Amino acid sequence: MKTLVIIGAGFSGAVTAAQFLRRSLSDVRVVLINRSGTMARGLAYGTNSPLHLLNVPAGNMSADVDDPEHFLRFCQARDPACTASSFIPRKIYGEYLTSVLDDAEKHCSKSVRLERLVSEVHSIKAQGAQGVVELAGGEKVIADRVVLAFGNFSPVDLDCFTSHVESDLYESDPWAISKAATPDVDLPILLVGAGLTALDVALGLIHEGHRGPIHMLSRRGLCPAPHRASRNAELLSTDIVAKLMSTASTVRSYMRVIRTEVDLCEQRGVDWRDVLGALRPITPTLWKRLPNIERQRFLRHLQAYWDVHRHRVAPEAYSRFERAQSRGQIRSIAGRIKAVTTCAEGMNIDIQARGEQSVTSLKVAKVVNCTGPNTNLRRVEDRLIRQLERDGLLKVDALNLGLCVSSELAVLSQQGKASDWLFYIGPMLKADYWEATAVPELRQYGKVLALKLIVDFELGS
Repeated sequence: MKTLVIIGAGFSGAVTAAQFLRRSLSDVRVVLINRSGTMARGLAYGTNSPLHLLNVPAGNMSADVDDPEHFLRFCQARDPACTASSFIPRKIYGEYLTSVLDDAEKHCSKSVRLERLVSEVHSIKAQGAQGVVELAGGEKVIADRVVLAFGNFSPVDLDCFTSHVESDLYESDPWAISKAATPDVDLPILLVGAGLTALDVALGLIHEGHRGPIHMLSRRGLCPAPHRASRNAELLSTDIVAKLMSTASTVRSYMRVIRTEVDLCEQRGVDWRDVLGALRPITPTLWKRLPNIERQRFLRHLQAYWDVHRHRVAPEAYSRFERAQSRGQIRSIAGRIKAVTTCAEGMNIDIQARGEQSVTSLKVAKVVNCTGPNTNLRRVEDRLIRQLERDGLLKVDALNLGLCVSSELAVLSQQGKASDWLFYIGPMLKADYWEATAVPELRQYGKVLALKLIVDFELGS
C-alpha cells in the first residue's frame, strides 16, 4: 500500500485530504498529521468566540469547488434564515470543515485509509523517490508523497520591541491577548498594525470589558473596508479583464486601468467591490506577468491599499468598529515608531506621524503585535522549515512572500528543481500566485493537488 502524508490539518490540509479521499480508488494510506488534536480547523477556525466572523459571505465559502452551495446548505440546516450574503461565525466554519473531512473518510473507497496523527514533524529527509517523515517521538513514516500544508506563521517582532519580547507589557501573539489582559481595563493599549487582525483584537478586547483607549498604529493609518450587507442586483458589465491582459506588465499600467474602470462603473452606479471581484480570477496571471522589480514596487507602494480593499471585513464587525471609533475608544494613528522605553505607566512609545517631522509620545499599558502573518520563511523559528531549507529541499521566494512551487504545486529545491514527491498547499503560495490566502482560491488549489496525487498513485510513479 502506498502512503501519502499531509502535514497540517487546517483548511488547506483538510480540504486536500478530503478531495483525495473522495476521488482516489488506489490502495493508499493517507496520514494526516497535525500538531494539535483539532483537525480541520487550524488557527483561523479554532476560535470559540461568536464575535469572530468570517470575512467572506457564506455563499463563497464552500470547501468543495464543485459544489458552491455546500457550506450554505450546512448553515441553512442549522438556521433556515441564513443566506448566501450572511457572515457566519468562524467557529461554525471549523465545525463545517470537520464534517467535510469526516464525510470524505466515511464515503471513501475501501482501498483508501485515513490515519490522523497528533504530533509534530521534526524532519523530512529524501530517500530515493520517497520521503522519510520523522515525528517528535522518533517514529518514522516512509511516504511516497508528502504534502506540506502549513498555514500562516506568527508576526515578526519589530526590532524596537526585541528587548521587550519576554515582558508582560508586550504580546507577540495577537491571539493570546485575552490570556494576558492589561492589569486595568481603563488603561490604554497600542495595537501595532491596523488590518483584520488588529480589528479582531480590538473588538475582542472591548467585548471582554476593556474600557480604555485602543490605539491602532500603521504607517498609512488605513483600516479594512467593509463588505456590503447584500450584493447589488445589477450585474457588472466591464471589459476590465481584456484591458488588463493587454496592457503593459507594470504596476502603473495595472492601476491606470483599474482606476479608470472604477470611475466608469461608479458613474453607472456599480460598486467598486464588483470591479475588484472581476479581477479575482486573473490576479494570479497578472502577478506572474510582473517582473520582480514591479512586484517590489507594488509591495512598497500599493500593497497596503490593496489589502484594505481586497480583504474586507464583515458588515456587523465593521459596524462595531465604527461605533467604537465614534465614541473615541478606538483611535487610528498613521506613523512610525521611533523609540520604545519603559515607564511607570508601562511603555512610552515615540511616534513620528506620517508627513510630519516632529515626534510625539504615547504612554500605553500594553503593546500587541498585529502586523499580520509572517511570510518570510527565513525569519520563521520552526524546526521543520529550518531543516528543509538547510537541506536544500525548498526554495524561499526572493521577495520573502513564501516558498516557490511548480505549476503542479511541487516544491522547488534551492536549485529550482521541482520535487517528485514533496508538494505544498497553503498561503505561502502567495509567492507565485499572490491570491492564495482565501478559501475560494485555496479550495481550487486543493482540488488540483489532489488530482495530481491521484494520477501519480494510479500510474504507480
